[in-house]
Amino acid sequence: MKLINKTILYYLLISLPLLIIAGFISYHLIRMELRDGTDEALKKEKTNAIKLIHSFSEPHNVNLSFDSLCTIRVTTAGRTGEVYTDTSIYDKEEEEYVLYRFLRSYYSSGKNNYLITVAKTTIEEDELMEGIFSTFAIVIGFLVVTFFIVNWLLSRTLWKPFYKTLSELNTYDIKKHEYHQFQNETTAEFNKLNMALSKMTEKIHSDFLQQKEFTENASHEMQTPLAVVKVNLSLLMQSPNLKEEEMNQLQAIENTLKKLSALNKTLLLLTKIENNQFKENETIHLNEVVSKSLSNYADLIQAKNIQLETNFESNLTVEMNPVLADILLSNLLQNAIRHNQEGGSIVISTKGNTLSVSNSGEALTISQQELFVRFKKNDGSKDSLGLGLSIVKSISSLYGFEISYDYSNTLHTFTLKI
Repeated sequence: MKLINKTILYYLLISLPLLIIAGFISYHLIRMELRDGTDEALKKEKTNAIKLIHSFSEPHNVNLSFDSLCTIRVTTAGRTGEVYTDTSIYDKEEEEYVLYRFLRSYYSSGKNNYLITVAKTTIEEDELMEGIFSTFAIVIGFLVVTFFIVNWLLSRTLWKPFYKTLSELNTYDIKKHEYHQFQNETTAEFNKLNMALSKMTEKIHSDFLQQKEFTENASHEMQTPLAVVKVNLSLLMQSPNLKEEEMNQLQAIENTLKKLSALNKTLLLLTKIENNQFKENETIHLNEVVSKSLSNYADLIQAKNIQLETNFESNLTVEMNPVLADILLSNLLQNAIRHNQEGGSIVISTKGNTLSVSNSGEALTISQQELFVRFKKNDGSKDSLGLGLSIVKSISSLYGFEISYDYSNTLHTFTLKI
């Protein structure tokens, strides 16, 4: 859930109970005020009844209302005081029960005792409370909706600098060696965030440059001592006094040295690719490059008795460095040959803006996500450095190509989308 939506949700969870509690309290306060008003009206009716009693020449009963609900009755009880009661009375005309509030009060005038009963319908009070409740519910609903819309719009405005910074971070590419200065904002917190991010990206950029420089320099510096060791080892192997066991050990050392030299050259190539040092681009016909590479690997394909099938439906043309084009396709073909099985097959096809290279073989022993990771090998082959597909991925990323992998029907397929 987005932060804006979560903030609004929390506000609503806090506001709604508070509004409901406030409405409940307001409802009862208003009802108490209305009840006090009704009681005041009943007291006035009682006062008028007392005045009427004082005008009596002889004590007698009087109906103060046509429905006989308000009366003055002569009583022999010598009681005093008054009491309020609420009663529902059936109204024949309305065909429903109507709520009344009664005031019964005992009054003595001379030697005579009277029971004064006055009543007042509370239907207006109930209708008023229903109207107030409905109005309050509408107001609460309006406030909630308005609060949601205003808070959403306000939050989008307030958080706009944050999303702008986030968008800039998503488009930031450290490999382009660009120093990025985030824009100053009017909000202090976002300014602090942008300053921290600027310092962080500057530090990462500096560390990245140092790491690349170290890798490149180390690879360059290793080439000379490796060449010297190879020459001396070759001279040593030509000695006539070597025993067979010593010769085998020197041969193993030479093989390891060759692998180390190849590893050094490959790492140096990866560094140059990531540094974008291959800037000379030409119009490259990938179909021709594939055909040329196949002729170079014809002996290897024949040695493993691999059946080769090519299907060029489209002529893929790209603007890229010719050396990198050759390296890209050579590594895809080498991978298809090296990890193929005896008597297997390789299918190379172009269609639309895609080139696919398929080879037969067993299923992966590693996850698909690790295929393009450096030094990750599927079968632990001694002949593989585990860098071929990493080079393919680096070159593809440099030119904006998409490289994908799929395995179905015992075929490993790498698809290059231009």
